[in-house]
Amino acid sequence: ALLEQDYSRLPAYYQTTITTFKKVQTGIKNALDLPYSNGPLECLNNHIKVLKRNAYGFRNFYNFKLRITLCFGTVLFQPNRKT
Repeated sequence: ALLEQDYSRLPAYYQTTITTFKKVQTGIKNALDLPYSNGPLECLNNHIKVLKRNAYGFRNFYNFKLRITLCFGTVLFQPNRKT
């Protein structure tokens, strides 16, 4: 419909934008139609990165993993004291 029209008289930057939309059109439709989102995963990743910045100076990686488990209340690893 709108993306199939002739846009040759538009400036080049508009044509670039329209070409990009045409390339990713199916992805945009899927993102709007399907109920899937990586938002919760990105949220968890951001929280871990903030915790990592605040955890500078932890004695070892095991303590860092314990802190992540305490903050999020989930077991993300097998509890061993090897590392």
